[in-house]
Amino acid sequence: MLIPLTEVLALPSFRAAGVRVLVGDPDPVLVRWVHSSEVYEMGALLAGGEVLLTTGLGLHGRTPEHLAAYVEQLADAGLAALALELGRTFFEVPPAILEAAGRRHLVVLGLTQVVPFERMVEDFHELVVRRRTHAGGGAAWEDLAQVVVDGRGLRALLDEVSRAAGCEVELRDRDDQLVERSTIASVAEEARVAEPVRGPAGVVGTVHLLGAPTRQRRRVAGQAAVAVALELGRAGSLGHRPSPSQSLVSDLCAATPMPGTEVTDRLADLGWPPPDGRGWQAVAVAVEPGTALADVVPAVEHALRGVATPVLAGVAGSRVVAVVRGWSRPGLTRAALTDAYAVLGRRLAADASGASPAGASSDPAAPALVVAGPLVGDPAELGPALGTARELLELARRTGRRDGVLLARDLAAPHLLSAVGPAVWAGVAEEQVGALIAHDSRHRTELLRTLDTYLALGTSKAAAATALGIRRQSLYDRLERIERLLGVDVDDADQQLGLRLGLLAWRLRTGIDPRVGFGG
Repeated sequence: MLIPLTEVLALPSFRAAGVRVLVGDPDPVLVRWVHSSEVYEMGALLAGGEVLLTTGLGLHGRTPEHLAAYVEQLADAGLAALALELGRTFFEVPPAILEAAGRRHLVVLGLTQVVPFERMVEDFHELVVRRRTHAGGGAAWEDLAQVVVDGRGLRALLDEVSRAAGCEVELRDRDDQLVERSTIASVAEEARVAEPVRGPAGVVGTVHLLGAPTRQRRRVAGQAAVAVALELGRAGSLGHRPSPSQSLVSDLCAATPMPGTEVTDRLADLGWPPPDGRGWQAVAVAVEPGTALADVVPAVEHALRGVATPVLAGVAGSRVVAVVRGWSRPGLTRAALTDAYAVLGRRLAADASGASPAGASSDPAAPALVVAGPLVGDPAELGPALGTARELLELARRTGRRDGVLLARDLAAPHLLSAVGPAVWAGVAEEQVGALIAHDSRHRTELLRTLDTYLALGTSKAAAATALGIRRQSLYDRLERIERLLGVDVDDADQQLGLRLGLLAWRLRTGIDPRVGFGG
């Protein structure tokens, strides 16, 4: 059940805490739960929609870069609001937290009076119980329907189903191929509850709740099937019919596979020339929350037409996606896409400032992350290719990228690791760099950051020392300690590969950039 943040702030314990809104607008924010923690690596443990209560103990001694990274982790996890108790660890919220929260449109609250966090959590729990009792059991459906109405996308909908059912959730097509799965941390069991998803032409797929069958899960599965059908058939806002381009994008991104002949026929209706042997490439774009996606679509079209024609662009969930044709194998070059992205950046900056693109700054702050998927030769593969581009985009964000341009080959390693799942990530990270993580966590040292920087800069000691802001001899000392703790030779090529994978696995599992680490 989602409850307005303004209603949460009106609870007696929150009023007693003397809440001050320091960043953001609480009016549109919805809260799923209230949680307290002092853990710095909290982002990976959240499911989204929480108010996080903290005294800031886990942030003590952190550098501004560490504090900004902490906020990035929380925002990526979908945190509703960060509430920091003032007067114990911090007398004022550090500027780095406020600045990062402002960039990510995350609400930050200052608690000026000491109230036990347990009391605040209990107050919220009682509010949820009252709301659920009053709702008469329909709260789960209301939450699912709200995700569809808000246009938050299929993945967000499956995440909401997962919260209601208490287990992982998958959507599979008629051929039992995985289309999408929930992303929040939850239970996954062999037993499952399956419910068909029906569209106008019959069954289009099945929702699977990966947990032991219970009366609650069967009820949620039935509601989820209806909500997914609505999401797949969603036709934009009330009174507005989507354009033919947006309809095609939505259909390509939906669960039902589309034959290649239908794809080419619908592209021809949009003015695309017949296939000529050149491949298609899917592109996914992420922009910061608060940016109207409908306004980003024409900017993406304008930018990509600078290097390719024709272009198909539209909204898919919370991302903008596009399909281009015009490059010969091996596909879109980095230089071409970087040029297109520069145009996209100027266009978005101009739209935000109300100026024309020609009058925009020649070097604006990068507003988006762009990922280009692999080239495909069969139009029937365009739907899966768009899915791959979106998946790669989320992996890029998970590994710490917020802006810039990436090709599929740049994300080969995280894409490979994503196929094996979080349990394997934890094992790889522990085996390869677990001793460094434990040492840095206990002693607030910078060994993990040092190793990551050293490997990222091609094992150049001079470059690594400069990047870390330390003397060359200090770097040598750190590398020796790393080798002793891990029992490796950091200059051995085979062992470097394992270390790189370990660092990547840790980043995927926690959402923390190793170059931020634990030091302070």
